[in-house]
Amino acid sequence: MFESMNRRSLLKAGAGLGLVAFGSGVAGRAFAAAPRTLKINTLASAAAVNVPMQSALRSGLAKIEGYTAAEVRPTAKIPQIAQEVIAGAADLGDADVASTLAAAEAGADLKIIGLSYANTSQVIVVNADKTKSLEEIAKHGGAIAVNSIGDFMYVMLVGVLMKQKIDPKSINFIEMGSSGDRARALVAGRVDAVPMHVEQAAQLAQKGNYQILVRPWQEYGSWPSAGVIASGAWLKDDANKAAAVAVLKAVLGSFRKTDDDFDWYKSQVAEYASSKELKAADDAFLKPVWTTLTTEIKAFPKAMEDLNPDAFAKVLPVYKDAGALKGTVDLGKLIDRTYLEQALKDLA
Repeated sequence: MFESMNRRSLLKAGAGLGLVAFGSGVAGRAFAAAPRTLKINTLASAAAVNVPMQSALRSGLAKIEGYTAAEVRPTAKIPQIAQEVIAGAADLGDADVASTLAAAEAGADLKIIGLSYANTSQVIVVNADKTKSLEEIAKHGGAIAVNSIGDFMYVMLVGVLMKQKIDPKSINFIEMGSSGDRARALVAGRVDAVPMHVEQAAQLAQKGNYQILVRPWQEYGSWPSAGVIASGAWLKDDANKAAAVAVLKAVLGSFRKTDDDFDWYKSQVAEYASSKELKAADDAFLKPVWTTLTTEIKAFPKAMEDLNPDAFAKVLPVYKDAGALKGTVDLGKLIDRTYLEQALKDLA
C-alpha cells in the first residue's frame, strides 16, 4: 500500500510537470535517474545538548548511497517532527519522545532507531530568594511555566511531585513556548519555577540567586527525551535502511568526539548553537557545561546503550500517571536497534 500510494503521488506530480513517469524510453529513464533527497526534520533551535546532533546532520554525513543529498529541515513546533514522519513528508526525524510515544500508542507506524541525545539537559529553576521547594510552591498555589501540558518536562515534573506526595493539581501549570519568555517570567516574578537547559540556568545564575531545584537524571536515573525516528514502511526499502545506518554512524561519531574532545565540542557550539551568548562562550563558562553533559548527564553515550525497551519502560508509569499516555504502547515494536547495531559494527 505504501509503495502504491507513493507511485500514485509521483504520477500525479509528474503529470503536473508534463513528465511521463515510469514510461519507456528516454523520459522513463530520466525519471528513474531523478535526484533523491534524504529529508531529515530536526529542531529549529539548538541548545548545548543539541549541538552534537546538529553537527552530525549538517557536517558529519558522508555521501549516502541511493541519495544525492541530505536536506536538514529546521522545525519550530516539536510535535510536528513526528507528524511529518508519519505523513511521509519527512524521511527521518530528530523527534521528542513524548510525541513519538503518544503517536505510537495511537497506532502510528513509527520506529525509534537511535537517540538524539540521552537523558535530558533541562532542569527546573527557581529564584531561591523566594522559593526553596516544590512543596512551598504547591502550598501557596504557585505557578510553573512549561512548554506545553503533556510534554516530557511537564510529565517529568508531575512524576517528581507525585514522588514527593504533592498533588499536581495544587500547582498552576502555564504554557509558555519560548524558553526566553519563561526565563523572563521567572525573573519578573510572574511564575515560581521554569524548565530550562543547564547552560541557560548557569547564565541566569549570574544575574541573581537562581538555583536548580530539580535535576531529572537524579530523580529517574535515565529520562529518554529525544530520538531518531522513521516509519516502519520507509525502513522496508534497502536504500532507506542504508541511509538510516549512515545517519546513526554520523551521530555516534559526533557523540564520541564530544565526549573525548572539549575543543572540538567548543568549535561545534560556535558553529551550531542558536544562542549568541552560547556561541561566544569562553572556556570558563562552557567547560563546566560540557562536563555536566558528558559526565553527569551522560548525554552522548558511545553505543546509545539506553536505546532499549527496558529503559523506556521505566518512564511509562510516569507518563500514565500524568495522563499523557494510557501505557499501552508496545515498546518492543517501537524501539528497533537493528540499524544502530549495524552502525556500531561498521564503526568497530
